[in-house]
Amino acid sequence: MTSPDALRVAYLERVAVSDEAGAIAVAADALDAGVDPEVVLLDVVAAAQREVGERWAAGEWTVVQEHVATHISERVVAAVARHAPAPPPTGSDTVAVACLDGEWHGLPARLLAEVLTRHGWRVEFLGASVPAAQLATHVHRAGPDVVAISSSLASRLPAARRMVEACRATGTPVLAGGPAFGEDGRWARAVGADGWAPDARAAAAMLAADPEGPWFTEEPADGTPVDRAAREEQAVLHARRAELVRHAAAAVRPAVDGPGDGVPDELADDLGHLVDFLAAAVFVDDPSLFDGFVRWVGSVAIPTGLRLDEVGPVLDALAAALADSPRTAALLRGAHGGLPTPVA
Repeated sequence: MTSPDALRVAYLERVAVSDEAGAIAVAADALDAGVDPEVVLLDVVAAAQREVGERWAAGEWTVVQEHVATHISERVVAAVARHAPAPPPTGSDTVAVACLDGEWHGLPARLLAEVLTRHGWRVEFLGASVPAAQLATHVHRAGPDVVAISSSLASRLPAARRMVEACRATGTPVLAGGPAFGEDGRWARAVGADGWAPDARAAAAMLAADPEGPWFTEEPADGTPVDRAAREEQAVLHARRAELVRHAAAAVRPAVDGPGDGVPDELADDLGHLVDFLAAAVFVDDPSLFDGFVRWVGSVAIPTGLRLDEVGPVLDALAAALADSPRTAALLRGAHGGLPTPVA
């Protein structure tokens, strides 16, 4: 069995029953059959992991199942590296791969690190949730030629800006990747990154063609750099986050007083993420970022979480509380106008 699709199905079957040994065997057998390690990593492991996320979002898998699947995939990546070791680096160029501060989904970055290693780069994998200050210290000390930053959550875009600024102070180019930066990389440009790659293969190709960057050849249509007003309103949302979550919770479930005092954890989490995505949308001045999250959060099947019929009242409550922040209030009103009609 060497077809990537068939391998992905077989791999996912093992992951679904928490069979780590079986998942490793699927990968090892594919390698022994001559399948390229990059295919195993990206078309089998990464593709299966995306399906895991879709199953979780649809309510078919629990958070625990998703976490177990991620752990197994991390072990499989390590097993592939042992079973089919990468060749020695072809030069002295080094890339540091790091997840944004607050981004704990480290598997995509780990896959990128492994792929770049196989393309001849010396790779420093810095792991999940790397604070900007710590990244700056590492860049000053180790002097990588490129920093690659990864995130799946657009709510972490303010952290991306801090990391880009830390690298820019040393003259080190930054290549961004992951869903956090938008399907076309527009938000990577907005936070000042030098380039964006849609996946690990594209990142490897871009670095091979031009190791020094910048890689953006033109500015995306909606890739407006962060301005002072955006920073100020994002800072307000960050400072008032806990208050806004309590206010929004009371607007839809008035029988409780606030998170930690009767509000289900799932609702508090959903409202916290909503405020975080609102802050990120304000930061990059792009309503589509927040609109997308609002549509998504109302569709995810999480018991006692934010329901679709509650999203509108939450947006209204937040708009009233944030009337002094014009860009933020406008985003909230716009998102409300685009809400689907709840099914009775």
